[in-house]
Amino acid sequence: MDFENDHSSLGYGALGAALVAGALAGAITALLFAPQSGERTREQLRRQANRAWDRMAASQERINERVEELLDTIAIYSEELVQKGKGISETERQRLNDGIALARGELDRLRRRLARLD
Repeated sequence: MDFENDHSSLGYGALGAALVAGALAGAITALLFAPQSGERTREQLRRQANRAWDRMAASQERINERVEELLDTIAIYSEELVQKGKGISETERQRLNDGIALARGELDRLRRRLARLD
């Protein structure tokens, strides 16, 4: 499992969200300066905001699903490592525990990041 690629895919999700937000801001600006009635402009803004919201919700769901998959995978690998770790030296066991602690810290960071998206 290549954790760095999984970490960068989360960054791509955030980048996608930023691009959607930027597109929405650009559309709003264009509509505000368009020569049409206020009612029509408000309706266009409402439709575009709803579409952007739907895309953001879908993106957040995909990110949550991916994090859940990562958590499941890490849980499986952690259990396997613990089982394999029963036969290794104390030094190797400490290195294993350090790696698990590092992975848990990263997962906690990702959970906090996801919580800010909610």
